Amino acid sequence: MSDELAIGMSKLTTLLLTGGDVAESLCAVADIVARMLPDSLMVGVTLAREQGAIVGGSTEAHVLLVEESRLSDGRDPSAQAIDTVEQVSIPDVAREQRWGAYPRRMLANGVKSVHVQPFSASGAALGALALYSTQPHTFTAQIQQDALLTAEHIGVLLAVSDDAARNAALTEQLRATLASRSTIDQALGIVMAERRCTRDAAFAVLRAQSQRRNIRVADLAVEIIAAISGRAPGPLHFVERPAQQRRRH
Repeated sequence: MSDELAIGMSKLTTLLLTGGDVAESLCAVADIVARMLPDSLMVGVTLAREQGAIVGGSTEAHVLLVEESRLSDGRDPSAQAIDTVEQVSIPDVAREQRWGAYPRRMLANGVKSVHVQPFSASGAALGALALYSTQPHTFTAQIQQDALLTAEHIGVLLAVSDDAARNAALTEQLRATLASRSTIDQALGIVMAERRCTRDAAFAVLRAQSQRRNIRVADLAVEIIAAISGRAPGPLHFVERPAQQRRRH
């Protein structure tokens, strides 16, 4: 592995694992990859998402990708690479006959060869790394191998980043659920004391009132607590054990 490739891998790791939203980092990813590979290649990165693909490009590829996103009919090498989870290579765009008007658009932007490498996790495509050159037959076996290594690295990093984002979302959902449950429990205690009834009976009262007023039981509980205490219940404080301590249990 060349020094440029190794340095680029390290920068990609830092960017994708410690940065913010991955989609907003695509242009930075493309710029890093452009510096990793030889011949001043233009680089595009497509991220597959349920709501639609998100595309970012290196500085040199920005105009190309903006134009392509405006004119594309969804038939292009990156889409095919994502659909098939297989690389797509166009040694000479002038001789290419696939994907309708795509070759003509590339030639109009000075692109004469293209190589697209999908990146995936557990066999499912997460996106594609597209390399563009102003010369035909640019993508040697070595460049294709470097593109494969880079795409594999990006796939691993994105999988880890997506897992972390999902875990964070689940944690927030759990926090919200626990906070709502605590508020309802406090309101039930107030109703039980006022009416001298069981917990089930108190909950029936809350549910009937929430249905009659068409509001959530949790929101009704907040109102009851505020009416008694003079203020809405504050946020719960959660104390999390360190990761090392959790692993021992």
